[in-house]
Amino acid sequence: MARSSALLRDGTILNDRYRIIREIGRGGFGRTYLAEDTQRYREKCVLKEFAPQVENDRDLHKAEELFEREAGILYQLKHEQIPRFEALLKTRISGKESLFLVQEYIEGDSYWDLLKRTGKFSEVEVTQLLKQLLPVLEYIHSENLIHRDISPDNLILREKDEQPVLIDFGCVKLAANAVSKSTGQSITLIGKKGYAPEEQMRSGQAFPSSDLYSLGVTILVLLTAKQPHDLYDMHQGIWRWQSEVKVSLHLTKILEKMLAYHPRDRYQSAQQVIKALEVNQISIVSNFVSKIRTLIVAPGNPETQNNPNHPLSQIASHVNTNISRLKTKALTVSRQITQPPPEVSKVSHFSKLGLVATGLIILPGILTFTLIRNLLSTPNNFPNLTNSSLSQQEQDVQQEIYERLQLLKLNPGNFYGQVDEEFYRRYPQLKNVQLTGQLEHRQYREIWYKIADTLLQEQEKNISINN
Repeated sequence: MARSSALLRDGTILNDRYRIIREIGRGGFGRTYLAEDTQRYREKCVLKEFAPQVENDRDLHKAEELFEREAGILYQLKHEQIPRFEALLKTRISGKESLFLVQEYIEGDSYWDLLKRTGKFSEVEVTQLLKQLLPVLEYIHSENLIHRDISPDNLILREKDEQPVLIDFGCVKLAANAVSKSTGQSITLIGKKGYAPEEQMRSGQAFPSSDLYSLGVTILVLLTAKQPHDLYDMHQGIWRWQSEVKVSLHLTKILEKMLAYHPRDRYQSAQQVIKALEVNQISIVSNFVSKIRTLIVAPGNPETQNNPNHPLSQIASHVNTNISRLKTKALTVSRQITQPPPEVSKVSHFSKLGLVATGLIILPGILTFTLIRNLLSTPNNFPNLTNSSLSQQEQDVQQEIYERLQLLKLNPGNFYGQVDEEFYRRYPQLKNVQLTGQLEHRQYREIWYKIADTLLQEQEKNISINN
């Protein structure tokens, strides 16, 4: 006897507690509702109905037992980027017993909605997404669970902190499939066509590498704004996406391995992907330190060689005595200084502007201030930027900002942080990524300079009034 799934009217209250706000989804196993918990200050929650299509009461009872077991496993998950599973709700509707899974409601937009609204994601943005999601998968897999249904639809950019949240585990379908196997019925596939790998769609097998495959497809869709079937050559059994978007060779290799046809050819854990991403960041940090060292101890620069009190000489000493510590901390720093390639089309903000000499890009973050903090506090020794990738005009703007700070006797680091804060307020969607010296980022750098100029004018006006 199949359990029926009747639409609940808005305003219906279940178990004298959960008031239905509206239906937000419907599938083969029932409906999903947005509701509010009247016993928890009207906190919003999601009610996912379990109404499997089974033939008799015995199969229905078995399906409910399996669903409760799966829900119990998910209830044990405790991660800030996974919705809390609050309760298993048994209630009667129109004289029939009904079963619901109650879970936390995540306020925000799905990544599919974001893609439709804002267009293709940049390499910086998808790299940041990988860094934010891979630890979540690592946690899930350590609990011997596989999500099985990763896609842009099942990723929510949480509004309150702009963190990606992974929703809609496949526990309902797992329970139904277990019943189907025991009764000889056909198995319902878990996962979206195009996103799930072959082993999952054909035989229902799923491994940690299966989730990594689905995440890789998700990244391709966000980068290209195309559906999987537009990127996958079924006849050749290969992905054809590189003509649609240009990304760094490093990210290309990572995605290719995540999308390998055979599970054995993919990364076997989320941690392996994390390490692959971090290897590139270590290289960036090492290259940065190497350039700084070359710059400040280069032959033919007698000013720095013969003057130990010169700020650049002090930086040289600092670098040489602390190089091992800096490299050790590179993994931590790398999460704050993602360096995008020249092809990046979407850009972001300065995070504590650091002005680095001779050919280096503007590099925000902790490492820059560790290396040049003495320089920034020395008014008469602002670095020479004539060989920078920035135009002379833009270098002059930065020079002027710095000199005005010195005249006002303001701490540069604190001031740059204030400018960042205002920049964030105007462009909250640009958090967690950075601007570089690339031409594509110029308009956002100019906005940053205008904000800095406005704040400096306010400071100058206040001083003028007080005097």
